[in-house]
Amino acid sequence: MLDNEVLSALKRADPFAVIGHRGAKGQAPENSLDALYEAIRSSADIAEFDVQTTRDGVLVASHDPIVTCNDGKRVNIRSANYREVLECAEESRIPRIEDVLSEARGRIGLFLEIKDPSDAAALVKLVREHHALIYVAIISFHEDALRTVKMLEPQLPTGIIYFKPPGKIVDCKKISCSIVLPRYPLATARAVSLAHRLGLYVVAWTVNSESTVWRLWENRVDGIATDYPAWLVALREKVKERGRNRV
Repeated sequence: MLDNEVLSALKRADPFAVIGHRGAKGQAPENSLDALYEAIRSSADIAEFDVQTTRDGVLVASHDPIVTCNDGKRVNIRSANYREVLECAEESRIPRIEDVLSEARGRIGLFLEIKDPSDAAALVKLVREHHALIYVAIISFHEDALRTVKMLEPQLPTGIIYFKPPGKIVDCKKISCSIVLPRYPLATARAVSLAHRLGLYVVAWTVNSESTVWRLWENRVDGIATDYPAWLVALREKVKERGRNRV
């Protein structure tokens, strides 16, 4: 089995891994290279980026397919060529996924979120071409996208995202995922315990409240995603100190 840095971070992080949401959304423009650099400087364990594809097949980092350009115009990434996207915004603000992979190598693990299931095969191909299997995990709300990923590359870790009860823990196991990513209210002690019994890691999102961090720590999640990884890394030290006294 491949020794994947994302899974290793979730396994070894004390007391939980810190994941920068959209790179570090609260510290730099989301899904940008600057957000990636912020996550790295913050000593986050993992940075999460969203994936879209241009009309000419270039995978780029963007949460929404429609983006607002520097001049106020709006462009649909999925129906535009990459050159048109570059004309819309600086390359650092909507970077190619291959640039995210290159900049992350040896510095931070990556969650790459598939927003459109049709992008699954192209993303697996790109990850392979950049020899990034060891530091990437693919996540999505779409189970069919995750099935495609596992069919094409069984060693690539996958995770299912969800925000509605009763959750997707059993479904995750059925489609060979390694990670469940519930919105934080669903990361209850009972749910986390079930996931752990099934051999799954639990990453809660998106948390920017100290009281929620403490509750999730009590519930024994493996990772917490935040817009402010620098804040959460600092808070983790306080949590770690209390953890030394936890029975």
